[in-house]
Amino acid sequence: MVLRHRLIGTRADITSRLNGVYKDFTNKNPDIQPIVDRIEWMKNVSSDSWWWAYWNNNELARSIQGGLNHSIVKYLLWKYENHLEGQGKSGYTPTRFDKIISPELEHIAPQTENPETGYDSYDEEFRNQFINCLGNYLLLSKSHNCSVGNKPFKDKRDSYTHLEQQREIQKLTSENQTWTRDLIQWRKDKLIKFILNKI
Repeated sequence: MVLRHRLIGTRADITSRLNGVYKDFTNKNPDIQPIVDRIEWMKNVSSDSWWWAYWNNNELARSIQGGLNHSIVKYLLWKYENHLEGQGKSGYTPTRFDKIISPELEHIAPQTENPETGYDSYDEEFRNQFINCLGNYLLLSKSHNCSVGNKPFKDKRDSYTHLEQQREIQKLTSENQTWTRDLIQWRKDKLIKFILNKI
């Protein structure tokens, strides 16, 4: 709920909505289920319940459509990395955040257009709706990010070998090595679905 609260950015008082169930959680009443139930209910409550709906799934989905705080996106992509690593595996150890040396956000399609691109056309829609959206961000180490900078997509794509989310970009573009707005939108939708299920 704290992460939802940060992403959504509402000034509504979350403490007053959770205070009752936390006060009831005592040594004599150590059952955590009422807290879990309240949080799950707040995540799924209808938007008509205005007093409670500030943190529901609709508000969370709305809040992650545009530009986001880079520190929070790095955290979300780290969680996504662990999700990808764990698919179809059991008994694996999650990747620690500090395993990625100086993690940074990479704009797959760079903020500044490169004439030898391999990216979609940099029209007004692409610049305003796709460059700084969740689907165009990738978690890289600082040295990796500096080395790929504003290079053509093929060069960047060839370097995406270190994390599962980087290899996912390679798979997405295996037949057509162009990073398009359709791929950015597909990836954004996938990340939003992941976030709604996990946060």
